[in-house]
Amino acid sequence: QNIDKKTRSSKDHSKIAAFLPARQLWKWLGQPYKKPTQKGRVKKSFYKSIQRGKEIITVGDSAVFLSTGRPDRPYIGRIESMWETSTNNKVVRVKWFYHPEETVGCPELKFPGALFESPHEDENDVQTISHKCEVLAFNKYEEKFGPDPKEYHFIYDNNDTYYLAGNYNPKSQCLKLDPSTPILK
Repeated sequence: QNIDKKTRSSKDHSKIAAFLPARQLWKWLGQPYKKPTQKGRVKKSFYKSIQRGKEIITVGDSAVFLSTGRPDRPYIGRIESMWETSTNNKVVRVKWFYHPEETVGCPELKFPGALFESPHEDENDVQTISHKCEVLAFNKYEEKFGPDPKEYHFIYDNNDTYYLAGNYNPKSQCLKLDPSTPILK
């Protein structure tokens, strides 16, 4: 009985993991650490990184998340924290970015690849993470790809590099454009 219990508790209880081959599953990287919890709360083991093959994602990185029917606007978020619950669920807390098309009041931007930081956060299964991406300040984005916006349409098609165009609060529909973000006049 003890062996059966131990085997069951060490399995990945992710609903998404059941649909993915084992080689495509994210695994914890490094040693877990505990945070003080309130009385009666589920104990969590926090981790700083996950790994799949050679790819490593660490707290603070930005990532593309699995989504259906949105190839032009993938879900993109910044990893805030990651933990495993006492029932062996792997959880990630994500702070979401919004695409210009998902905002209200966004002017027409000169360059594709813009994202808006938001206060929108939630928790998801770690296995919903597709892969790492970059969200750069606009000057770093332009440094990487050059000053001609016409060239970006080819670059942007299959690229996982975005730039931070400002902030957007979806509840209040308040958009604040970063002063360095070029717009079409």
